[in-house]
Amino acid sequence: MLDTAFNMLGPDDALLTDIMIDLGGKHRRYGVKAEMLPVMGEAVLRALELCLQDKFTQEDEKAWKETFAELSNDMIKGMAQMG
Repeated sequence: MLDTAFNMLGPDDALLTDIMIDLGGKHRRYGVKAEMLPVMGEAVLRALELCLQDKFTQEDEKAWKETFAELSNDMIKGMAQMG
């Protein structure tokens, strides 16, 4: 799902927002809680660092954190709508 989301950044922002809100609602039905999303984001960040090592720059890390924050905020909106 992350690859799809990243490919939609830019010209399809509104569609991506709708998809992420819907995805948040689905995750809520699976029992995922909003406070779990930052943990997942950190896990993916650490995996990127381990896999890419010195190819994973500070700029990459900053971009990942900003992008994941936006995507997870939309998912949290979807979770709240289900609540």
